[in-house]
Amino acid sequence: MFQLRKYHGERVQSLTYDDGKKAFSVGIISPGEYEFGAIKEEVTTVTSGKISVWVEGSEKWQDYSAHEAFTIPGHKNFRYKVEETSSYICFYE
Repeated sequence: MFQLRKYHGERVQSLTYDDGKKAFSVGIISPGEYEFGAIKEEVTTVTSGKISVWVEGSEKWQDYSAHEAFTIPGHKNFRYKVEETSSYICFYE
């Protein structure tokens, strides 16, 4: 049900909950630039700080601050750029 995940040398960490009916994670991202791949659609809300997001097929980065949400389509690669430690909650659709 719960799983702690660490990425990019532990600079990105998330605690994921998945009961087979719903899944989401809360995470913290240290400053840096990171690449990920979405399996399912991901609906993410920044809870503190700012996250710049680039999605495969996009021409530019988009900035999101606390309380702003964005969607990553399933089966797409994406990148995060973070200048200050930031946090998020992500729901997997």
